[in-house]
Amino acid sequence: MILSAALLTLLWGLAVTRLPGLWRDQPQRALTAAVLALAVSRTAAYPPVAEDFEEFRAGAIQHLAAMIAAYFLLRFLLLVTGSGPDRHRVSGAVVLSLLLIAAVSVPLAPGLLIGELTTGAVAYWIALDLYIGVALAAAARFFWTIAAEIPVRWSRAALRSLAAGAGLLALDAFFRAGVMVLLGADVAVDLAALDPPAQVVQAASALLMVAGGAATAFPRARAAVAAYRSLVTLRPLWTTMRDTFPEIILFSPRRAIVELAGADDVHLRLYRRVIEIRDGMLALRGHLPGDDLGDGPEAEAARIAGALRRRAAGAEPPDRPGGWAQVGPEMADEVAWLSAVSRAYRKLGKKPVSRPPCAPTPRPFGSAR
Repeated sequence: MILSAALLTLLWGLAVTRLPGLWRDQPQRALTAAVLALAVSRTAAYPPVAEDFEEFRAGAIQHLAAMIAAYFLLRFLLLVTGSGPDRHRVSGAVVLSLLLIAAVSVPLAPGLLIGELTTGAVAYWIALDLYIGVALAAAARFFWTIAAEIPVRWSRAALRSLAAGAGLLALDAFFRAGVMVLLGADVAVDLAALDPPAQVVQAASALLMVAGGAATAFPRARAAVAAYRSLVTLRPLWTTMRDTFPEIILFSPRRAIVELAGADDVHLRLYRRVIEIRDGMLALRGHLPGDDLGDGPEAEAARIAGALRRRAAGAEPPDRPGGWAQVGPEMADEVAWLSAVSRAYRKLGKKPVSRPPCAPTPRPFGSAR
């Protein structure tokens, strides 16, 4: 029970974090759909859920969701390996046939116990378990092969955990297919004794897969969190540039909301925000006097505030315009420098400054995105 609860917690957490993948390319959509279907399947197999919702055929949901998860996992593998469209059509045809057979004639229960054992039911369960086993075996082979090419030990171990979990689940599916062959041949099999350990193997295998998948995503998630923190830090300076020069914005606030989720979008938004700030500073350069205020972030923030005051007051461009600090050459250097400038600018906006009434010091405020 504890193992199953831990698995469900990790699995649904992974499913939620993968939701932005539905708006990605086809491989990402397939992988996200596989994770969501697996989460539904394991939830239906969770004993309290299976007992409380037995009248809603929790067993049917468990097995059909597992079939859909296997389909999308196999589709993901076919997409990333560049397999031809024929294999995609064959896989889809198999799943559609199984779904039709299940809807018409196959009774489904939470475990291996399937009710009346007809010839059609035996054929269905053998085909289903073999299909799931083949998909999982292909996934195990793929992840293990990729892991051998990864130099980073952490990522290599995570991929091998994925491969081990998929391999164990494949063995479980093949074992279930063998049990169905025996039942079809009228060989006595104690299903009640086989089902509990089978459930433990399934939960442990899925836990290995989920843990491996979460571990492979950890470095990317950490980078995404760092990028989002930089977005928040840059907001005061970016907001001022956006309000002063609206034409520098590369995409609309509505598009920004759509692109809020996902690791790739966070990095893209950060990249665009740096460009927009630099474009605003370039447009502001004509109002920057050539006074030497120093080289630190506080001096750069003071230069920005001074140039904004001159522009707001309609002052003539100086005879000898100044320049901004030279930073680079990497984007990380730009992000670090502009973040420090934005923090200094925010503090500068909170300080009381002696100035003419017609030339207020710009104050940062909330961002629209």
